[in-house]
Amino acid sequence: MKIIRIWRVFSISVCVGMLLTLTGCWDRREINDVAFVLASAIDKEDDSFRVSVLIPLPGNMGSMGGGGGSGGQKPFAIKTENGKTVREAVSKLQFRLPRHLFFGHRRVIIIGEDLARTEGVKTVIDALTRTPENRLTAFIAITKGKAVDVLNADTRLERFSAESMRELLQSEASVRISVKDIISKVISVGEDAFFPYIEKVKTRVKGSEAEDVLIEGFALTHDGKMTGVAKGSTAIGVRLLNQQFRKYDETFNDQGNYLTVSINEAKISIKPIIQNDNITFRIHSKVKVSVNEDRNLNRNYDDYEQRKQIEQLVTKRVVEDIKLALDSMQHANCDAVGFGLHVYRAYPQIWTKQYRNEWDTIFPKIKFEVSATANLYRFGMTSENLGRKDQ
Repeated sequence: MKIIRIWRVFSISVCVGMLLTLTGCWDRREINDVAFVLASAIDKEDDSFRVSVLIPLPGNMGSMGGGGGSGGQKPFAIKTENGKTVREAVSKLQFRLPRHLFFGHRRVIIIGEDLARTEGVKTVIDALTRTPENRLTAFIAITKGKAVDVLNADTRLERFSAESMRELLQSEASVRISVKDIISKVISVGEDAFFPYIEKVKTRVKGSEAEDVLIEGFALTHDGKMTGVAKGSTAIGVRLLNQQFRKYDETFNDQGNYLTVSINEAKISIKPIIQNDNITFRIHSKVKVSVNEDRNLNRNYDDYEQRKQIEQLVTKRVVEDIKLALDSMQHANCDAVGFGLHVYRAYPQIWTKQYRNEWDTIFPKIKFEVSATANLYRFGMTSENLGRKDQ
């Protein structure tokens, strides 16, 4: 019994001693002392950087959902400051605010086009990755004009422009690109980064003026600097070449009758071929197509030849879009698809000895062979046009 009592006293003493070494919540911070940053914009201003942040104001939020706040006041505030570095601008911004800036909930990062073309995105990436508080899963995009203007867009559908942009950047209107994705591309040899290219536009409905954020296409970069923009059919070609494919709609003029189809799936095959020290890429795309609307009331989907005609239209358009994207990427010297990595995987020794250090000058001169096949697998709820009268 005496031994048990001694052991019990010893155990209690050890536990009390361990408790004394605990420091408690020494770094705690009340939620009322924190300013949560939902989005930030980074612009070039003379020889410095201008950093702007969007901070929600809970006191101005109404009880119901929607865009406005209570009493007609905006439910957010935008604060901005400049500095010689991005971090200096953030520090100067912090000195002006009574609350601690917290970037752990930041969803969107917008970079101004002037900054992307002159300084490039490497400085921004360096500032984002040195602080563990920054989320590498945040979406990142380049905007036409000033990034702060997009941040201040009056989007009525959502409370904050940050929420509107986040939903847009992860929707089927674009390819999901996060800070982590950009980092992996910027540091790779034989691959360049591309960004969603967004723009603030005004609605044209009279009496209901508002602003929307529109995805124009993709900003192409080389060595971290913006060198071109892919829009329209060229941007669709970039989407087709990208492994993270998102479905989209295409409209065709079929002998005066308009037809809208959905490209639901696309698988891309890229094969590098080296002959006599010349590189050629064979690109083949397989797409699955469904019919959304057909203005040709006499089309018979039970007829194989008529279905084949639609598949040929889609095949031709897919090849054209991919060629437009390749021309744009070569003109901008932006290997957004990672063709250099395909060469490395197929010919690792040749890549290392001959092409790795000269890829910047080799890529714009490469020849591509593009082909495609389309499979019309779904016509909708009916194979006949219900707008056609019975004969």
